[in-house]
Order: sequence, then structure tokens, then C-alpha cells
Amino acid sequence: MNIRPLDDNRCFLGESPVWDTAEQALYWVDSLTPALYRYDWATRQTRRWDLPGQSVGSLAVRRDGGLLLAMDQGFHAFDPESGTTSLIAEPFAGRDLVRFNDGKVDPAGRFIAGGMHGAVGEGNGPEPVADMVSLSADGAVTTLLGGFGCFNGPCFSPDGRTLYVAGRGDLFNIEAFAYDPESGALGEGHVLIEGIDPDGCTVDADGFLWSAQFGAGEILRIAPDGSIAGRIALPGQITASVMFGGPGLDLLFVTTLGRPFWGIDPTAPDAGAVFVVEGSGYRGLPEHRFAG
Repeated sequence: MNIRPLDDNRCFLGESPVWDTAEQALYWVDSLTPALYRYDWATRQTRRWDLPGQSVGSLAVRRDGGLLLAMDQGFHAFDPESGTTSLIAEPFAGRDLVRFNDGKVDPAGRFIAGGMHGAVGEGNGPEPVADMVSLSADGAVTTLLGGFGCFNGPCFSPDGRTLYVAGRGDLFNIEAFAYDPESGALGEGHVLIEGIDPDGCTVDADGFLWSAQFGAGEILRIAPDGSIAGRIALPGQITASVMFGGPGLDLLFVTTLGRPFWGIDPTAPDAGAVFVVEGSGYRGLPEHRFAG
């Protein structure tokens, strides 16, 4: 197995890697700068856009072009050509210290995202006051679930009927919820695994979760029954999120923390880089595009 930095960029807090199969490109954000990056696989070139506001939590590629950003307290359309954003909806407006964090697109093209509590770059022990919401193609927002201190790791089983999320309770668990991809309705849930430190997450072609362990310097591979099936160590790195990509969807991209945050000070070489893991032996699934 080989692990190397993708490029020379280093983020304050790298998050939300998204591999787009149509463009053969990797997108990710630096949440706290805030900034957006795009790495073109054919040219091996990275482009950066500086973003307005205080933070950007996650992104999605839109079916008809451009991007969707969960930024500060709202959803914004982003035009890569002009570098401009336009507000779609602001479901967390007026809610003290609540801002958007992680998000993913469901099989029907809705964007499922959630919030976190706390001032940008400060504090510890967020209060469980943020929601998970769904943004539909027409701009309507539906609240799916509350009680999140720091929403993370949304991802779907290969059939789209299980939604995995982290960030409720003591923050050290992943929950699995029944999900109806046709209606977008959330069903009953249960704790899948406890006693871990989950941040961003993705699912491979076999339906196993790959969870970045924020304080542990590793990636866990977790079976659908909640057992740990494997791990990849990134010694000293503060791993934030993961995504399969590359032409064969067999590369694992890992975003990391590059500067002190929430009392954690990364000291490993190339902290803040996006790392490429080659030779894991597993493949991912194509990410869905936002229908709006």
C-alpha cells in the first residue's frame, strides 16, 4: 500500500472530498479558510477558489453544472466560471452558533446535510442543537432529525436504503437509519458502532463504511453489522474525511487537519494535505449529483 500527498496544497481543515466520475476530478473544501479546490485528473492541475463567509462544510456537484455548497448557515449555488455564489436557502439563519458541516447527495439527487454547534475554530463540547436536513431540487428544505452537536459522515448503503450518520450523543458513534430513497423519508435507526472518533465517511462497493477517525490518525473499514473489518494508519495525521475516486474508483482520498483546532495540534509531515491511498484492494461507488 502506498500513501502520498495529492498535491502541494495544505488546508487548515480539509473536508468533503467528492470525486466526480463525469469530470474525472476531485473536489474538496478547506472549511475554515474557507476555500474550494478542484484537482483535474487528466492535467494533474489543482484550481482554488476563495469563498465568502466564515466556513464551508460540504459540497456536491450539480447535474446541470456548477456546485452546491453548504456554507455558513445556508445552501449556495456556486458557479466555477465566475467564482460567484448565490443563496438557495438558509435553514439555520438566526440560530446562534449553528452552521453547516458535512453533507452528501442521496440516490434521488437530494442533498442531505447537517449542522454543528460552536464558534468557527473555537470551543469544545458542542451542544446537541443542530439538525440534519434535506434539500430537494426545487429548493425546499425538510428537517429529518435533530440532536446533533457536530453532524458528520453521511453516506448511503449501495441500495440507498440505509443512511449512516455521526454526531449525536457523545459524538463517538455512528448511527444507521432506514431510508426511503424514493420519498426521502427517514425511518428507524440504531447505533451501529460506539467508542470510535468518526468524522467523514464513505461506503465502498461491498457496502462497508470507511470512516476517518479524527483523533486517531487512521481510517476504519466497518462492516454493515458494525464490526471493524480493517484499518489504515496515517500516523500523526488528524484525518477528517475520505472518498474513493480515480479512474477505477480504487484510490482512497483522505483530507486532513493542517493547523491547531479544538485543542488538537497536528505535527505530522504534510499535515493539511489530501492524501492518496493506493493499493487498498477495494473500490468505491460513483457519487450522486445534486438534482437542482
